Amino acid sequence: MPMVATKRPYTLVVVPDDDPINPREEWDNFGTMVCFHRRYTLGDEHHYDGAEEFFQKLVQDSIPDQDVISYIMNGNADGLKLEYNKSAHEWELNSYSDFSKKWYTEYTLSAPLKGSETELSEAILEQMQWQDLKTLSEEAYCILPVYMYDHSGLTVNTTGFSCPWDSGLLGWIYVSHDKVKEEFGEVTPETVKKAEKLLDGEVKDYDYYLTGKCYGFKLYKKEEEIDSCWGFLGDFRDVQDSIKGHLPDECKDIVEILQDRWDNASVEDILEEIQENDDKDELDCELDDELTDEDEMEVD
Repeated sequence: MPMVATKRPYTLVVVPDDDPINPREEWDNFGTMVCFHRRYTLGDEHHYDGAEEFFQKLVQDSIPDQDVISYIMNGNADGLKLEYNKSAHEWELNSYSDFSKKWYTEYTLSAPLKGSETELSEAILEQMQWQDLKTLSEEAYCILPVYMYDHSGLTVNTTGFSCPWDSGLLGWIYVSHDKVKEEFGEVTPETVKKAEKLLDGEVKDYDYYLTGKCYGFKLYKKEEEIDSCWGFLGDFRDVQDSIKGHLPDECKDIVEILQDRWDNASVEDILEEIQENDDKDELDCELDDELTDEDEMEVD
């Protein structure tokens, strides 16, 4: 459904963008969005098989081996512990089975640990659940969840949806602390909040794309198209302000009088209708002038 405004000699037509750009492919984004779904390919391109592999990669890239070992030694890992077997003179990595309600040894390493930190860290990461891997990753990354609601179309956000049946965790959007420092000069609680706001904004932009809140405009001077632009994403009020910035100074305020055209008329029909109205107004003015002249003659 087009929206139309006229401020002679200009006519602005705003229409849905039927071939919108994908902001995850075309824009220079601050964050990276990693999504996992059996039926849909969403977010940024990646080759991870699942959440565990994804967060393992983040930890391996940025978290020191000793921090990984300390995490489990301090008892922070769910269902996983590192214990020293004095009789065997070796370290044992044990995992708990919810099914059998028992602990099982997954990996052993002869003492001492020094010099084998990388090997032990890799063994720990292989056994960790993604929730613990995510917690470790957050030492070096800002990470927000991405939720999806799938019902007569797709919509996403970072806060979740009230319907448990058609919604759930889709993935995550993240940015490294190094990139936060590049953007804001330092990594502090304040700059982390700013980074999270940017990440949330990128998810909103992606939601606009998925839900079809995509627009373009054409600007006409009389019947001649003099400008057009596409790729506006967002709620209409935000789009309205963005379009305004692309218009000539003499007609920027035309966006304030945009109105819906419920008849779904084509642009050609709209311009023809406007021209007919202009011609009618001009003819009415001429008739008014003639009547005025006749009245003046009768008075004389």
